[in-house]
Amino acid sequence: MKDVIIVGGGLKGMLTALFLHDAGLNVMLADQNELGRESSWAGGGLITPLYPWQASPVVSALVKDSQQHYPALCERLYQETNIDPQWLKSGLIITDSSQHQAAQHWAATWGYPLEILEGSALKTCEPHLNPAFKHALFFPELAQVRSPRLNAALRASLHMRPILVSQHQAVQQLHVVNGQIGGVYIGNELFKAHKVILTAGAWTSVFPEVQDCPLQLHPQLAESIMFRTQYSSLQRMIVHQDYYLIPRQDGRIVCGSVFSSQGLEKTLTEQAQQELRAVACELMPELTELPIHNHWSSLLSFSENDEPFMGEHPEIRGLYINAGHGSNGVATGLGSVRAVVAQVLA
Repeated sequence: MKDVIIVGGGLKGMLTALFLHDAGLNVMLADQNELGRESSWAGGGLITPLYPWQASPVVSALVKDSQQHYPALCERLYQETNIDPQWLKSGLIITDSSQHQAAQHWAATWGYPLEILEGSALKTCEPHLNPAFKHALFFPELAQVRSPRLNAALRASLHMRPILVSQHQAVQQLHVVNGQIGGVYIGNELFKAHKVILTAGAWTSVFPEVQDCPLQLHPQLAESIMFRTQYSSLQRMIVHQDYYLIPRQDGRIVCGSVFSSQGLEKTLTEQAQQELRAVACELMPELTELPIHNHWSSLLSFSENDEPFMGEHPEIRGLYINAGHGSNGVATGLGSVRAVVAQVLA
């Protein structure tokens, strides 16, 4: 009998397992694939919504918590595993300065520095940005992590601990008795637990128990591309019309993201690749000469009100859900896990 079984081994599932194990609980983690290889691996790694002032207070609070605690988490994982998640305070440039009043109000409310850049100041801040952009907003304190490396470090950290991990086999159903969670079925085998946490991203909605509660989740397909440049290229994260460019420390640049409704099927489209390439080259013209090095897709889980559901199921005791983060999975992930773990331990 486990204290807690976590269903879903992405970023939030692995963090939940780590923190609950730290608290002394007997934990099991189950994923239908390999740990940290779905949307958690594919994410851009921005620790912020693309347009942070458009986020709800709930999301802003989660992001603030994540931003405060990611540096220590990444340093801990690096020391434990020798895998650097590459937390980097690269700052965020937003090319649309027309909403500067809303942005200033949000920055003042949540305690973030904000600069209005024009002309030479913008050129100095990011020399590789297309000079056709004359005005921009700049949040110098906003940071990123490199999602694949963060997930690899978490995976390695969990393997160092006596945590039962089930991979490559889906949880078939939940075991519920008289309104109380009792465990999960993997294949025909029942794994018993006092509590279960569902944090399976887009696949959270396949469980009937989730479909029957007020939480409504909608999967969306996101596509991204990546270029390889020299180390001295782009320095800042850039957001432009719901697209982003994210520089990595080794010169890679990620461009995302195109959303479409595809159910739970992952696809790659030539249209999305061309659209992303056009945006990337508009923002950074020197990319025009470079080939696309990689193109991938991932499934994200959106809620109806664009806020994640974090807490106990309204009708099933001991069943907790952490889902519906949409495109903010990294930005809200750490904060949401801290909140759910606190509920479980209460």
